[in-house]
Amino acid sequence: MRGLFVSIFVLFHGFLAAQSVRDSVKWIPMDSVAPRFARVQKPVLLYLYADKNDSCRVQERTTFSNPEVANYVNILFYPVKFDVHSKEIVKFFDENAYTNTSGNIHNLAQMLTNGNDSLPAIVMFSRRAKGQPFFGYQSRDDIFRPLIFYAEDVDKWIAYEHWKKLHEKAFPPGQQQVVTRLTIRWKTLDEATELYKTAPRKTLLTFYNRNFISETVMRTQVYNEKSVAEYLNKMYYPVNIDAYSQDTLKIKGVTYINENQPHKYHQLPIAALEGKMQFPALLILDENGNVLDRVQKFLTPREMLLLLKYYGENSHKTTPWDAYLKENK
Repeated sequence: MRGLFVSIFVLFHGFLAAQSVRDSVKWIPMDSVAPRFARVQKPVLLYLYADKNDSCRVQERTTFSNPEVANYVNILFYPVKFDVHSKEIVKFFDENAYTNTSGNIHNLAQMLTNGNDSLPAIVMFSRRAKGQPFFGYQSRDDIFRPLIFYAEDVDKWIAYEHWKKLHEKAFPPGQQQVVTRLTIRWKTLDEATELYKTAPRKTLLTFYNRNFISETVMRTQVYNEKSVAEYLNKMYYPVNIDAYSQDTLKIKGVTYINENQPHKYHQLPIAALEGKMQFPALLILDENGNVLDRVQKFLTPREMLLLLKYYGENSHKTTPWDAYLKENK
């Protein structure tokens, strides 16, 4: 039996080694990234591999051959594939030239991974050219977490480990999305307007863009967090508006519609966000519907609660935001 197992393993290993691996990602040359990035800032996905590494072959045959993953990478990233055993002199994005002085792992790969030779490895760079390595085989679910983190600029606001925990709760492995009971008592804009008349409160006005996964994570894991939801329901009128809504919406005597332009955005979010269509996006309105703050970034539950309390308790009238943050570390 042992001999049979060894024979099967050897045959399988030989089969993998003999195959020409092709995936669906449209890899581009390393030296083309810098000029492209100078024209259009997109995140960079740098895949480090070795020809004879079976884990790399599986990575390419499965995840990188998945049309959903490949299309996402091809559209939103500059994808580069680099053989860690390359003997070539390579000019990297930092304008420095790297070679293989060890005869084994290329100096560039060693620099990018801090000497960690685990394969496969993926290094993702943000639009601000800051990189982070991810080691080992990445399944479809695994790889989408950092892909979304960089593609939607979540990296500007929170650390990856915080994002990973929130995303795993919203999108558990093997599921498209967790079924979550929303505890926020969302109001329509008309309902909030009527409530102003008899029971004035501040309003949290959010604009939901269904094309951003980070929006869904905010909705299910941040607004829905127990302390955030309780405070919002008690102190605010929470209003959620689809950024692509086809409804006619009226606020402070002004009527807004969707003109069905190519961008598809409704007039209200365009006006409220002053044309800067960056998501997630929210407005804090006072009891008269005047804008107190406009926030266009991903917030953790703690950051959201601090923001809500800052305005809900009227601390903004006496304390600058930076000072408030220091007081509530």
